[in-house]
Amino acid sequence: MNMTNKNKSRFLPIILILAVIAVLAVVLVPRFLYKSTLIQSFPNNAKDVQVVELQAAMSANPNKESEEYKQLRQKFCLLTARPEAERAKAVNNIREFLHGIYPAVSKEFEPEFTCSRFNGKPDDSGTDYNSPAVEFYEAENHSFEIDPKTNYILGVGDAERTKRSDPLPNYDYSGIYSTPDELRQVAERYLTDHKDILGIDITKMTYKFEGTKPGNFFMFWEDKNVSVTKEHEVCGDVDQKREGAYQDSKGVWCIKQKSTNYQRIDITITNGGQIIIYRNNINDLDKL
Repeated sequence: MNMTNKNKSRFLPIILILAVIAVLAVVLVPRFLYKSTLIQSFPNNAKDVQVVELQAAMSANPNKESEEYKQLRQKFCLLTARPEAERAKAVNNIREFLHGIYPAVSKEFEPEFTCSRFNGKPDDSGTDYNSPAVEFYEAENHSFEIDPKTNYILGVGDAERTKRSDPLPNYDYSGIYSTPDELRQVAERYLTDHKDILGIDITKMTYKFEGTKPGNFFMFWEDKNVSVTKEHEVCGDVDQKREGAYQDSKGVWCIKQKSTNYQRIDITITNGGQIIIYRNNINDLDKL
């Protein structure tokens, strides 16, 4: 009996130590894991810290027309931009495009980087600030959309105008062309001569004329070999007896259908032979 009590008393300190360790594990491990998660969610370098601070400042001043907000936005855009050396090719491509539509202008064009959109979400509104999905530039009252992976020009249009009095690009409506066929030849010659800055080959595409409005002609080229097929839901006017038809949670009849989007080049060209709108949807195929 005494021997048993001695054994118990010998093991009692060990049991107490193990109990203390168990309690500490229950209390401290979750805290440690929470702290680790918290650290991962916070910026881990000076650039990230600045980005967070600028975003907070912009959120605190939501008036996008205020001078303060514009200055904060400009700092944010420059901070999250690719290095200037990496953007040099994009700038040169924009200059080549401009010299192509303004052949009589001998001055050097100076495109200005404005901002980027970022990967991370389907609409490129993500927060991976080291991975721009698209870059925007302005020059000669035109806006330019650039693919930062290739520096190809994806889009051209009017620069943003904050007031109606802001100048428009210098459009050529001289009227030297009058038929779609004439302007198709002008557009195809331009797209071929400058294919290296656009990343396209229209010889592999199918042409279609869309129509005209005073002074402007609309046309596109489509590549049936470059496509994205996806399924989407159609609800409302659906035949209930149609195979695959079903009711959603609100009792509305729906059906799932597949659609295919093809790479497409859209052009608006003036009767003076000047391309004023250009759009390549290659990076948006899976979002259409």
